[in-house]
Amino acid sequence: MNAEDTAAVIAAAGRGTRMEAGRNKLLFQLDHQTVIEKTLQPFLKHPRIGWIYLVAAPRDFEALNHLVDRYGLFLVEGGIRRQDSVHAALKRIAECPEPPDYVLIQDGARPFCSNELLDRVLTGICEKGSAIPVVPLTDTVRRIRSERCEWVDRRELYAVQTPQGFRFGDLWEASQRALREDWEVSDDASLLEKCGKGIHPVPGETGNLKITLPEDLEWARRNCSRKGSEPSIRTN
Repeated sequence: MNAEDTAAVIAAAGRGTRMEAGRNKLLFQLDHQTVIEKTLQPFLKHPRIGWIYLVAAPRDFEALNHLVDRYGLFLVEGGIRRQDSVHAALKRIAECPEPPDYVLIQDGARPFCSNELLDRVLTGICEKGSAIPVVPLTDTVRRIRSERCEWVDRRELYAVQTPQGFRFGDLWEASQRALREDWEVSDDASLLEKCGKGIHPVPGETGNLKITLPEDLEWARRNCSRKGSEPSIRTN
C-alpha cells in the first residue's frame, strides 16, 4: 500500500450541541493546539496516507483555512447529518482522475488515535476489505423497555470507534445508495452492512476517546498535562 492508495476523511462539520459551548468543540485548545489539529496529526504523519479531506461547516471555514494552507488539506463543505458530510467528501474524492483504492473515515473529535491503531486499520482493509476498531464493553449492561430493566450478556458486545477503513469503491457505492434510498445510519460501516458487505473488526484502544461532553474535554486536557500527549484509560 502506497500513500497514493489511501485518503482520509476527517468529519468535522458537527455542531457539538452537547458541549453547550456556543462554538465548535474542535476549535478548543488541547495540548497547545486545537482539538481538530491534534486529531489531524497522526494522519498527516502516517506514510501510508496520501490525501486528507477535512469536512467542515461553512461557519468554521475561516477558522480552519490556516490548517488547509499549512498542511495541504482539501476542505469540503459538510451537510446536515454526519453521513451527508462523509458523502460530500466521497463525492469529491470520486471526482479525482485516479481515486484512491482505500479510504479512512475519522471523527474530528478523536484526538488520541495512535499510529499503531492506524496500522491495524490499514492492514485490515488490505486483507479483508474493511476494518473497524472495537473495544469490549466492561460495564454491566441492561436493556430498559418501558418499566422492565433486563440484564444483557456483554460478552459479545463491543463499542465501535473510528477511524473506520474501507475500499473506496465499496463505501462510495454504499453512500450513493443510501442517498437514493434515504437510509439513515450512525456510522459508515452500517452503510456497507446494509449493502450485504462483511464488516471486519480490529482491536481498538480505550484511550481513543471521542470528545462529546464538557467533561470529556477536561479529561483530555488533564491527560495531556499529566502524560504529554498520551491518554491513559478513562474510567467512569
